Amino acid sequence: MLDEGTIVVDSEKRLYAGEVAKTSTKLASHRTSKAELIAEKDRAIVLAAREHFLRYGFAGASMDTIAKSAGVSVKTIYSHFSNKDELFSNVMIGACTDNLFAADIPSNETLEQRFPWFSKATRQGLFEAGKEYLGHLLSEEQLALYRAVTRDAERFPEFGQQYQQTIARGRTGILIAYLRCVFRKKGWTGRDLAQDAASYEALLRAQIFEEALHGLLTVSSNTIEQYAALASSTMWILLADDCK
Repeated sequence: MLDEGTIVVDSEKRLYAGEVAKTSTKLASHRTSKAELIAEKDRAIVLAAREHFLRYGFAGASMDTIAKSAGVSVKTIYSHFSNKDELFSNVMIGACTDNLFAADIPSNETLEQRFPWFSKATRQGLFEAGKEYLGHLLSEEQLALYRAVTRDAERFPEFGQQYQQTIARGRTGILIAYLRCVFRKKGWTGRDLAQDAASYEALLRAQIFEEALHGLLTVSSNTIEQYAALASSTMWILLADDCK
């Protein structure tokens, strides 16, 4: 009889332990689901805010329209961000960060994998590098970001600085790294890499950037190719002549 009683007690203990384990699992699952829901709403708010801030700037974007676009209430936004300034800062920090340059300019090996033209020490390679530069510079998002940064520069000067340090500096850094490889392969010495990269950027941006920025020019792949072809041809001639 004692053995049977012991078995019953053990069974009850195991049953109780099993129920506790199930309850703990449910609680953990509930906490995870709640955390995921909060993160999902946070992402939705930031994405909606990014669209409105880049399009209308800080003053032009309203919390009501951002909330509507995100599918949440204004109260929910303020439960995630203390005020409009904090939301704007969160959005702009992300927008002014180029993931390719999270730390510094990538190695040549990484750049070669990312950009096939990087290993070409030819006029064609310079042309393709120019196309890449203009394609990024004249993308709708980058133009909108540039407008937002300059529009709100007085209120948020730190974002102009971050834009310059990451986006602008990073793209210039790619050109410098590419030209360094070109000069080494061609045996061209005595070059000022930073100056040459700045010259090529100026040739690429001439007229087209300002016109695109102010909506005076519709940017297309053909437009980018035409400007990149002209700039790269001029730059290659200048480099070849100087290095004779």
